[in-house]
Formats: sequence, structure tokens, C-alpha cells
Amino acid sequence: MTAIARFGASSGGRRLASISLVAILVAVAAIPLAALWRAFGPHPPYAPDFTLTDQDGRPFTLSAQRGHPVVLFFGYTHCPDTCPTTLAHLARALRSPGAPQDARVVFVTVDPQRDSPAVLKRYVALFDPRFVGLTGSPAALEPVYTAYHTWHESLPPKTRGGDYEVAHGAAIYFIGRRGTVRTIGDWSDDTSTLRSDMENFQ
Repeated sequence: MTAIARFGASSGGRRLASISLVAILVAVAAIPLAALWRAFGPHPPYAPDFTLTDQDGRPFTLSAQRGHPVVLFFGYTHCPDTCPTTLAHLARALRSPGAPQDARVVFVTVDPQRDSPAVLKRYVALFDPRFVGLTGSPAALEPVYTAYHTWHESLPPKTRGGDYEVAHGAAIYFIGRRGTVRTIGDWSDDTSTLRSDMENFQ
């Protein structure tokens, strides 16, 4: 459920800090999806509402999507593996027979410093033109991370002057047409599992 970014260390102290951080992340990743599901309360729970900025610079409000299924995933455009893999699987699942063709896959950044609307627009278009990328100020994003129990942490660059990576929660939320959370998937789910989730979450 948690994506663990790769990173290295050039000193014993940094190696020890890295090992400690990885241990924490592995512990978080071991939390079962059932525990995350229970955190939302009564079932089926309503998905917490929010307003952020989409890839075209326009406001995007989750509750305004009622009537359309929404697949919600958190990540960032510089992600080396987890995010592009998950989005590619979601794109294939969305194009599969039986998947709701009016579903909206919504990608919320955990890296607003680098993920501007323009960057998100180029990125999500690589997977499917129906995908929506969202960003916002830290003040706007933090309540969304909290509401969806999405942990995130910037990691030290692997090399001096290099880009940092972000470890983050990687659950996939399937929100039905009435705005309720129908099921919660995981970044490691393959295309067939995601297709099955899409067929059943309307």
C-alpha cells in the first residue's frame, strides 16, 4: 500500500537514517487494506470532498463529479516506477470491455513543488486523454492527504545536486457514481484485478 522510493547514502550516518526510514516504510506498507477501509467509517462511506487545481488550471471539485465513477490515486510525475506502472495498468483496465467508459481517473500529486498544472498535463496525457491531474498549494493538498490517509515523505537525493524522490501511500480509491467509496485497491494490483474493480464499483 506504500510506495518506497529507492535512495542511497554516502556516509554511515546517512545509511543508518536510510535503514531506519525504510524500516518505517515497510511497517506502513504492511498495514492491510482492510484497516484503511475501516478508517473511512460506515460503509459504504462517502468519499471526502475537496477542491484542487486540474492540469488546465481550473478548479476541480470531487463532489461535482457525481454521476461519474472516479478512480483516485496519489503520486508524482518524477516517480521512477510505482506511479507510471499503476497509471499504465489503470489505463489498460479503463479500455477493457466492461469498464465504465465515463470513469475518471484522477491523479493527485504528492509533489506540488515540481508538479505544476502544465507538468501534470503532459504526464497524464501519456497514459489516457481522460486522465485528470490535480495539484494545489500545500495548504490545499494536506487536508486531502489526511482525509485519504495518504502518507508522503521527501527522501534525500541519491547524489549531490540530484533530484529527490517521494515515498508515499499508494492505495487506489474506487468512488462510485453516488460519491461513495466502493472499494480500495493497491498499486501492486495487476490490470485484470483493476478491471474487475472497475466493473463492480459503479
